[in-house]
Amino acid sequence: MTGTEDTPVLDAGPLQVLANEVGPAFAEAFMDDYLQMLPERASNILRALAGGDPRMAADAVVSLRATSAMAGALRLERCCKELESRIRRGQRLEPDAVRAVLYANIRLLVREAGRQGHLPQSRPRGQELKQHGPKQQDPEQQDSQRNGLN
Repeated sequence: MTGTEDTPVLDAGPLQVLANEVGPAFAEAFMDDYLQMLPERASNILRALAGGDPRMAADAVVSLRATSAMAGALRLERCCKELESRIRRGQRLEPDAVRAVLYANIRLLVREAGRQGHLPQSRPRGQELKQHGPKQQDPEQQDSQRNGLN
């Protein structure tokens, strides 16, 4: 899993698009949850590889790849694409080697997320992203927007 050095660790663009679409609070909560779940997602990949279950490993890698893309974690996304490709080609991957690469990328990502001000906020376990969804406008504001008054 090489050739990722020229890929940005964390690009703010995808997260900004998410903030524009669903609101900044939701985007922030998504990034918090994404960063907090990185160790669990990596563990799922490693468990599946150690257990010799390529299908489960591929599913876990796709999950990490998709959320990484949404968060703008381009280098980790690229790493996952390569890992997914190797799994689908039937290559035997050593969990220790994959662990080293995944956790090196995660450390870089967390460091860059901190530099960009995206370190997870403390929230009670189980607090859902939907609580941070787009703000609801009152019906009068919605009518004004539909009529071009805003």
